[in-house]
Amino acid sequence: MNSEKILRHIIRKKIHVALHEQHAHEQALRKAIRQVLNEGDISDIHPHRATGINMLEDVLKKSIPTLRTDFKRLTTDKKQRDSFRAHMIKAVIDSLKPEQIKSNYRQGGEGGEASALLSEPVGDDAEFGELEEADIDVEIVDDEEEKKIPVEDDDTPTEEEDFGSGLEGMDETGRNMAYTSFRKISQYILDAYDGLANPKDKEIFLDYLVTNLKLYFDKFEDELQSTVEEPTTPEYDQAKKTA
Repeated sequence: MNSEKILRHIIRKKIHVALHEQHAHEQALRKAIRQVLNEGDISDIHPHRATGINMLEDVLKKSIPTLRTDFKRLTTDKKQRDSFRAHMIKAVIDSLKPEQIKSNYRQGGEGGEASALLSEPVGDDAEFGELEEADIDVEIVDDEEEKKIPVEDDDTPTEEEDFGSGLEGMDETGRNMAYTSFRKISQYILDAYDGLANPKDKEIFLDYLVTNLKLYFDKFEDELQSTVEEPTTPEYDQAKKTA
């Protein structure tokens, strides 16, 4: 092979390598573009027909990673996770009760009627009725502890101790973890719920929130319980039995 042929061979080889690298680069670029298009921009997402669901979706995106992490830390006993679940759901419902009451009064009570509390006349013309001593039934309690009025810090339960009241007897570790976890996500929930003025949106938000929390806790539990079995063959199983 003369020098000219050798030179042509080298040039063709370099061109082939350059074309191959360019093709690989174009393929990688196309793949990246396809991924971006598949993920879509936030403006391309079709919102749900109910504003309450759209607000809830944002709350769940912020809250679920925290709940998953804290829930899955409770591995000593399933009772811990059951307690976490029960305390978390109760805390969510209880936290929104004051907002529900305020919303009912702002909207004039149920059925569109004026709220009895807000429609009461106030001032000198208000007819509150006269209370006679005979009409007042006061129960006398002899127990000194019952008469005690809590004015010092030691007299009243802490916020953590009062968390999930009504669920006494459940695992305390699960309750404590739920308390910590709820403090992380509670503001997301309250801000979203308070931003909804439509009563129907508020109702949907709370209903779907509780439902989704229960479903996600079921999912977390399944993830903890599921185990991946190593693939095997009949020959291996037979050999293991006779070994």
